[in-house]
Amino acid sequence: MRIKILLIGDDPGSAIADSLVLRERGLLVLTAFNYQNINEIVAEIKPDLVFFDPHSSDNRITDAYNNFVNSILFTEIPVIFTLADDDVYLVTKKRTAMKDKRTGIADNMIDAVKMALSNTKQSYKKNYKQSLFPQAIIPFNFQ
Repeated sequence: MRIKILLIGDDPGSAIADSLVLRERGLLVLTAFNYQNINEIVAEIKPDLVFFDPHSSDNRITDAYNNFVNSILFTEIPVIFTLADDDVYLVTKKRTAMKDKRTGIADNMIDAVKMALSNTKQSYKKNYKQSLFPQAIIPFNFQ
């Protein structure tokens, strides 16, 4: 099963370029530019990772990131936020992890994805599906 990433951006050109880099690594990347309804989008898509990729000086996407990270709805989903155009990424692992293990900095996109998903993939898949569908048994194949 491929890892599914939801890339939320405010510049279509940059989002396409970034999604191509991730797709070359075999990741399934879905892009969204409507960051006002992030919770609804995440609930529908059920990504393994949410990637915020702002490229404008507008603070709306930063506010959307802060609201998402502070929400208790999707604490199991790791989040990446691009801090600058020169490839600095803030990685927030699942917010149920120990406080000193929650965040980190990566200097490239692939390392940020690896850091975000490290030690969370199997427990995330299991807990996320059980919390959304407690009465259903959903099998997964981890590669």
